[in-house]
Amino acid sequence: MNWRKSIISLLVIVVLFVLAYLLYGKLAGMAESPEEKQKEAIKLFVKTEKVSYKTNKAKITETGRLSSQQTVDLSAEVQGQILPGEVILKEGTKFEQGALLIRIFDEEAKNNLKAGKSRFMNGIASILPDIRIDFPESFQKYQDFFNSIKIDKPLPELPKLDSDKEKVFLASRNILNDYFSIKSSEVRLSKYRLYAPFNGTFTAVYLEPGSVANPGSRIASMIRTDKLELEVPVRIEDAYWIKVGDKVQVSTKDRLLHWTGTVVRKSEFMDPSSQAITIYVALASEKDKPLYQGQYLMAEFASKTINSSMEIPRNAVFNKDRVFTVENGKLKENQVEILKTSETTVIFSGLPEGVNLVVEPLVNAKEGFNAEILN
Repeated sequence: MNWRKSIISLLVIVVLFVLAYLLYGKLAGMAESPEEKQKEAIKLFVKTEKVSYKTNKAKITETGRLSSQQTVDLSAEVQGQILPGEVILKEGTKFEQGALLIRIFDEEAKNNLKAGKSRFMNGIASILPDIRIDFPESFQKYQDFFNSIKIDKPLPELPKLDSDKEKVFLASRNILNDYFSIKSSEVRLSKYRLYAPFNGTFTAVYLEPGSVANPGSRIASMIRTDKLELEVPVRIEDAYWIKVGDKVQVSTKDRLLHWTGTVVRKSEFMDPSSQAITIYVALASEKDKPLYQGQYLMAEFASKTINSSMEIPRNAVFNKDRVFTVENGKLKENQVEILKTSETTVIFSGLPEGVNLVVEPLVNAKEGFNAEILN
């Protein structure tokens, strides 16, 4: 009897389980999907515009970094102790073109040059009697040349040689060799004083007054501050529109200060990481609107014309090239062709004219949601 009761109980459990499973499947099939119910329940009120194409003027606006047109290393070409010049040899010091930046101790070089001139004058004096006899027509010019030589001033120009015989005579007495040796020493002496080649400032100082400089020693780095260049990376599709000589409106990011620059160069290569071409815009610093190397500025290039296009807010586009339209009271996702992107807007094509295009960002919206157009 016990085994009969066990079998009956087991059969009852199995039947109940089967009935419960069948009932669950039927009820699950009758239930609506949560996504469809959500789409029916949510109704969005959206702002739209009718798609209408026209000719748009697209401004090319990009951000660039300012750098000096000239960056120079101040190096010594002679040996000696560094002495102070007319400006302080410190990082950040400004100077004007022609200012004496540094001096290198040159007393020994000066004395050697004076000794060389003295020997040269002695040589000229020793040949004057021979010139009077052998070249009487040239005697006066060599006499005048001798009288014009000053120990503390550069050598005057050597008299013009009137004949090959005269040239051989001077060469045999080492006059030509001594003359050009002294002229070379004069050039070398000028290298003991270093003058500013432009208006600028020191960006780094490696040797200070009191240090001993050797030929090739790097003393300081300096940049030109009155002429600067804005290096602006521009996408390749926009770079085709920019020409050398174009005027560029440059401003700070807050648009408070403005300058006018000129395109002076376009790079002949593309940055592989950004796929951009660098445009170089020449700028001049102004007294009331100074510019600084390393500063970031906005550059607005000449506008380009885009036909058969429409401009909408940039935040109306999602996933790079997707927009929503409203058709039959529901949202529909569409792909468009982006022709130009600016800071706040995009210019596009690719939708039929007359379609209601959503021109505002929609949060968590999906295709199929109910939508009502706001007047």
